[in-house]
Amino acid sequence: MKLHVAAALLLLSLGPSGPAAAAADLILRGGHIITMNPAQPRVEAVAVKGGRIVAVGASAALMKSQRGKGTRVVDLGSRALLPGFIDAHSHIAQYEATWGMPVLSPPPVGDVGSVGDIVDRLRSHIEARRLPQGTLVLGHGYDDSLLAEGRHPTRADLDRVSTVHPVMVIHASGHLLVANSLAMRKVGVSRDTPDPAGGLIRRDPAGEPDGVMEELAGMPFLALLQRASLERRLKHLGEIQRFYASHGVTTAQDGISMPEDLALLGEAARRKQLILDVVAYPRWDVSRDVLEGRRALVLRPPAPGANAPYRPTTGASPAAKPGEAMPLVLAGYRNRFRMGGIKITADGSPQGKTAFLTAPYVHPPHGQPADYRGYPTVTQEELDRWFDFSWTRGLPLIVHCNGDAAADQMIAAVRKAVATHGPRDMRPVMIHAQMIRHDQVDAMAELGIVPSFFTAHTFFWGDWHRAETVGPERAAGMSPAAYAQTRGIAFTNHTDAPVVPPDQLMLVWTAVNRVSRSGVVVGPEERITPLAALQAITQNAARQYFEERDKGSLEPGKLADLVILDRNPLEVDPMAIRNIRVLETLKEGRTIYRRR
Repeated sequence: MKLHVAAALLLLSLGPSGPAAAAADLILRGGHIITMNPAQPRVEAVAVKGGRIVAVGASAALMKSQRGKGTRVVDLGSRALLPGFIDAHSHIAQYEATWGMPVLSPPPVGDVGSVGDIVDRLRSHIEARRLPQGTLVLGHGYDDSLLAEGRHPTRADLDRVSTVHPVMVIHASGHLLVANSLAMRKVGVSRDTPDPAGGLIRRDPAGEPDGVMEELAGMPFLALLQRASLERRLKHLGEIQRFYASHGVTTAQDGISMPEDLALLGEAARRKQLILDVVAYPRWDVSRDVLEGRRALVLRPPAPGANAPYRPTTGASPAAKPGEAMPLVLAGYRNRFRMGGIKITADGSPQGKTAFLTAPYVHPPHGQPADYRGYPTVTQEELDRWFDFSWTRGLPLIVHCNGDAAADQMIAAVRKAVATHGPRDMRPVMIHAQMIRHDQVDAMAELGIVPSFFTAHTFFWGDWHRAETVGPERAAGMSPAAYAQTRGIAFTNHTDAPVVPPDQLMLVWTAVNRVSRSGVVVGPEERITPLAALQAITQNAARQYFEERDKGSLEPGKLADLVILDRNPLEVDPMAIRNIRVLETLKEGRTIYRRR
């Protein structure tokens, strides 16, 4: 008798059963359902209600227990269903600054192949838009590694575009820009301007600035950006979100937010115009008031019903006093927007030859000595202070480290914080981790540092790295995902959009194949399986954000963030993964993209 009573109580704890009680909003069945849950990797059906997954399992069982009169049933046929892809690092709000501007990228993103093409494209933009004198002309995505001239454009080249418009072009990496003479005069850059800390003004043999600005030397030029109206920027942001969704993305990052980016995202959230979850990381050098105590850090619990709470590791800070700067608030999502922590840029770009390496570049930039290794953009002292703050106040940090010398700096800072305060589950993220060595991967495993790789470099710049930056041996080891996997690290992978488009399946393809533009396999020993590559943009990415309870796999209780593909990436030829199409993307059970 007691056993029967216990069984009845257990059934009650599971909730009501049967079609009338369950009435799922949506059931997807058949096809190839890849749950990304190791305990139950494949199922026949997924049921969704109220924006969350309520059941997974056998199709017949779910149709019996979850289907009601209003339930929409989708038969997947030959299509594949996976958790929505999670963007581990990109710059979704910064995309807006160049949205609609001339694209100067080489194939396959654009069609620019020479400095002459850049000049022609920018001239055509001025003529087509009939831009008044004094209006900024801004192009983005040029790549000196693939220009016919084999060099960056210069001030003289951009003066050919216009002498009455300030003209700027942004490098594909986002770490260098080139300005014409008028733009340089407007921000006061001249022969007498010293190089800033963490940046470099390139100069010609006569000592005059040649127009190329590296790293923090480009910061003054941001003042020339002419922002569109708020309404137009919000419209652009909506288009950019749909672009991300067309690649299966349901959670996106704004990886180095400026105040105007936060204002844009905050306003979109207030108006409930975000169709993706967006996590912002304010830029460290405009957030020093937090580090210096001039602005409070506040850790708040999520709002009721928030889809993914931020889980602080320490107590909350007091709010700012009247008259002080507004606090930096870390909390759960509000209308699909939240702050995730702080972004620090520790060095530059390997393809732009500004990343900080322990061994010299194979071919240093023009004018640099043979032992040139790039340079850091923050001091070890400043990085140590940020990580001390992180460990004591519960502030997550993501740190851009492309070169192995920059990685050494971050590892040292984390090690010091752990030695001082003890181990804590802070999940500091090393963004790019591009040229890290195996001994550094070992240290990262020990300290709990999450590497977020950028394996797309193997295709877009693999040949360049082999020939120009670090040579074949070091290039073979970049983004060492396979070795990280052997160390049990839950690494992630990212596109760094708009550096390359937010194409998640292309990203998976690069991690699996590591094939360069010329067809060379760049580091075959670091290739990973399609399943591991998908884990990096689902399960592991959810963990990176402290959101593994809500995202990353198809399990009951998690958000119904879903992507439907035309083929199963685990069953096609690995070289065909990049050709798989996203057919539909759903956020919390609602379609936000459908391929026409």
